Amino acid sequence: MSDNENEKEGRNTSPLKALSGASRDIRKYTHQIWLAGLGAFARAEEEGSGFFDALVEAGREVERHTKDKTESRVEEIKERVRHHTGETMEKMEKAFDDRLNKALSRLGLPNKREVEELEQRVQELTSALSKAEEDVDASSESGASKRRSRKKS
Repeated sequence: MSDNENEKEGRNTSPLKALSGASRDIRKYTHQIWLAGLGAFARAEEEGSGFFDALVEAGREVERHTKDKTESRVEEIKERVRHHTGETMEKMEKAFDDRLNKALSRLGLPNKREVEELEQRVQELTSALSKAEEDVDASSESGASKRRSRKKS
């Protein structure tokens, strides 16, 4: 059977023939790109250096615009990464703190909050004790002065 008969009957052509067709398309396309480049070069020669300079300036403008967009996009991505990294670190720290507190609790050791509460309570008791001592001292002094005044009379 010929290729035409295979195609008419709905059968596929061989993979090698399909590949050679694809490579022909690629060669044709790359040849067209080459011709377009040659055409641009020829036109630049015809129109002189003014056209070439205009192309260079257009290229600079595109490069500048692309660079600005790229830099802003990179900064945006960096900021998102920083944000996500911060969230992840906070979650890790919280998980670590929770596990550490559980371990300390199992060992019977107080956690930071409990120690702070105890410190506050000790300060309150110390202040109350100091005030009570001052009251006792004041009442002892007033009692001693009353006794002295009685002895003199």
